[in-house]
Amino acid sequence: MFTNGSNRLLYIKWEGVYLPIGCLTSDSFSETSEMLNTTTRDNAGWKTSTPTNQSYNISFDGLIINTQFKEGNPLKLSYDRLRILKRNRTLIDWKISDSGDLFVDLGKGYISSLSDSSSTDEFTSFSVEIEGYGTPYSYSGYLITNSLQQEIQYEL
Repeated sequence: MFTNGSNRLLYIKWEGVYLPIGCLTSDSFSETSEMLNTTTRDNAGWKTSTPTNQSYNISFDGLIINTQFKEGNPLKLSYDRLRILKRNRTLIDWKISDSGDLFVDLGKGYISSLSDSSSTDEFTSFSVEIEGYGTPYSYSGYLITNSLQQEIQYEL
């Protein structure tokens, strides 16, 4: 089963509630590990290594919409609120989920960069980088339904 990008949303917690990023055009999640060389004489010169410090990064782009001023959409998050979180150096809670919450990643992080771009007769866009803080968590839940049983499985 493939997941369509439009069915995968990024949420950031604002005042205790996860809000989706409005007009999200792309997002990516990447994890890296620093590797420590562990080659010994027993390896006959072949390189071996083991992971040490791990980190992750979320980057995303969107089109700027009004989410907090007159006639704005307070049920979404966009550049106006993200800028507040960045400037206040707020540790944020984030969640990436597909429709139905079948596959969910969540964690905490800081907005490490925020930029916007505009050109004549075009919508203004923005780009954001979130540097992960601590361990990200994942779970998947699915519902098996028959006439006698419903089962939900979560993996942490």
